[in-house]
Amino acid sequence: MTHGVGTQHVRHNRARFATAPDGRGESDRRSAPSLRPRAQAAFELLLKSLRKAGRTDVLEMVGGLDRVDDVMRERPAHVPTLLELAWQLRDVAEFSPYFQRADGHGTVTDRDQPIAPCNRSYDQVVRAHLHGAARLLFERRERAWAERRARAAREQRRQRKGQGSGGLQSRLMAPLKTMLDGEGDLDPDEFRAEYPGYGLFSVLKPSLREPWQFAVLETYARLGTPQARAFGHLLPRVRSAEMLDTLVNLSVDDVGLIRTVCRTFIEVRQNIKLDKAPRWQLSTEAREANDAAEQKISAHEDAVFETVVLKHTAALPLIRELGINIAPDVVRRLTPVFGDEVWDLLTHPDDLENARAMPDHLLPVLGPVSRHVPPKVSTILGHIRDHALARDLMAIARDTMPDDELARYLSDPARRPIWNTLPKKFNNAYRYQRDAPAGGSLRNIDDLRTVGNGFFHSLRIGQVETF
Repeated sequence: MTHGVGTQHVRHNRARFATAPDGRGESDRRSAPSLRPRAQAAFELLLKSLRKAGRTDVLEMVGGLDRVDDVMRERPAHVPTLLELAWQLRDVAEFSPYFQRADGHGTVTDRDQPIAPCNRSYDQVVRAHLHGAARLLFERRERAWAERRARAAREQRRQRKGQGSGGLQSRLMAPLKTMLDGEGDLDPDEFRAEYPGYGLFSVLKPSLREPWQFAVLETYARLGTPQARAFGHLLPRVRSAEMLDTLVNLSVDDVGLIRTVCRTFIEVRQNIKLDKAPRWQLSTEAREANDAAEQKISAHEDAVFETVVLKHTAALPLIRELGINIAPDVVRRLTPVFGDEVWDLLTHPDDLENARAMPDHLLPVLGPVSRHVPPKVSTILGHIRDHALARDLMAIARDTMPDDELARYLSDPARRPIWNTLPKKFNNAYRYQRDAPAGGSLRNIDDLRTVGNGFFHSLRIGQVETF
């Protein structure tokens, strides 16, 4: 941002930021500004009642603040307690005027009944306070950021002036530089539009719905506005502090990566074919086919994204670690084997490493069992030169024993020497053809099954036997 076009520019900025920090007018900031004095009066009455009742526990939550806006701004997590206390006191004489029914017949009994004179239910009043607390808190953080940014800019200007005070040329250029930079002080409002969360309130407002969200407003305030646009609508469904912290720490690039991975998953699961060539190189038919494929992917993308973010949050750190150059390829390779369970696989780094190490020709045969196979055992299996033989042997293994038993033998370090006998056995004189005639020079599937049964017996007893 350019600074120093004179005091007129500063005055313009001050006027501009007299509106809401998201650039919208003051009327959007508070839909019923006439209720502010009423809310403040009710708050003061509540404080008086708390002092009279000796409720120091609640008064400590307020921390000596005597303005309702200050409490919402500085201590939003405690606002629901105060609102609940006020609701419980609605039939007390001093408080009843604040809870009159809209029809004039006594005080409200239900939280969804309209209250005079605001004609809002108490649930709506609570939500209005939630919105107000969020707006005030977000503004406070934005203002603090802008002030730090302005201080840094002032220091940079001071250093530039100090560096330019030495030579004649610098002194001659100083007046011109002063005119260009401006002599007025730097107003923090000039920097607010650069704040990563600029306009955050207007983006998140539709997602602020429930009283429990008062307690996480400080976490919401850490969101950048682009992040909030990307997944802010999911926030009401995230009550876990750990999960919420994970989401807030996602960058815009992270969100883009997750969506790319989700799109790759959809391509594989839906068997969608996309021509990856540049669009200008494609024929009309190919472009139309790509457009149809894109529409099909888009129809599922949001649902898959929500599933990953909300139900498989633990997978996100590993997706981030793999990055844009690896994560989509991993999902493309493993989804045909693991299906929807690929997201669970991505929550277990060791299992993922195992599955990735499995040779391509064995991965579909071993399927989900591959997540239990250490890379060293995968390397041993990969050393069997006849890939058809290796595939059939592993298929026989899965037919012969339950997957959990096979997984146990594959993952047991003590049984690794037994697995290590396979390449030597099959890479020398063992010539294999699945459908070879019996009794010939080639071994067929029945011969392999016989040898396999002996090998599996060795696995069961835990020591190598001749087979």
